[in-house]
Amino acid sequence: MIDIHNHLLIGVDDGPQSEQEAIDLLKQAKNNGITDIITTPHHYGGDYVNPKSKIMANMDKLTDIIEQHQLDINVYPGQEIRINGDLVKELETGVNLSLNQTKYVLIEFSFTEVANYTERLFFDLQMQGYMPVIAHPERIRPITKDPNQLYHLVEKGAIAQITAGSVAGALGEGLQQQSLEMIRHNHIHFVGSDAHHATMRPFMLKEAYEVIERELGTDYVAYLQKNAEAILHDKEVTVKAPKQFNTAEQTKKHKKKRSIWSYFKGK
Repeated sequence: MIDIHNHLLIGVDDGPQSEQEAIDLLKQAKNNGITDIITTPHHYGGDYVNPKSKIMANMDKLTDIIEQHQLDINVYPGQEIRINGDLVKELETGVNLSLNQTKYVLIEFSFTEVANYTERLFFDLQMQGYMPVIAHPERIRPITKDPNQLYHLVEKGAIAQITAGSVAGALGEGLQQQSLEMIRHNHIHFVGSDAHHATMRPFMLKEAYEVIERELGTDYVAYLQKNAEAILHDKEVTVKAPKQFNTAEQTKKHKKKRSIWSYFKGK
């Protein structure tokens, strides 16, 4: 399996703060059946600033650890970039980093809003040959209230990654069901672990794919896994036509859901 979103580099954000914590995460990933990992530290998210130069230096430390402990996992560089007006310019100047230096760019929204310049930014990215990948849209409040906000972005060419823990049910049944509906409506193109810590925020790709297979079928698993492989190798992602949600029904579901926002505050 391939993971395209996680926080594995040591001491650069809210991921592992020691070599041992990174080793624990790597061993967990291996036990989860993961063979390839694109590391995506926060960049401009909160107080974290991790330009390409810093990430590449820390990648060397990580590959040394993998070799020393014979963990047999391949790691690649990337960023989870908080949406901002300089994003395109900083990709062109080498400050920002796409996923494994491909055309795919992992973009994080605020958990409380979808920026009013999002569509324009995504258009500019696509005009420069990049593909915006929206990180964990199921955890963005305006999208949970109205998933058709994501529908409109996908319809205009964006793609999206959902969190393994959301799908696996680790963050509550309500979020799990909404995550599955997003997949079913073709709003989601990848599953990513968003792993930070082996105990508190672990790799759960295996568990997530088991839920997807049970609830949606093997074709969805194959589709999502094939797309992760496409990102890694800079191939074309398969995009199914997105379907709109029934917004009246979604509003009822949202009112019944227990809030999870404190879990992610500042993450």
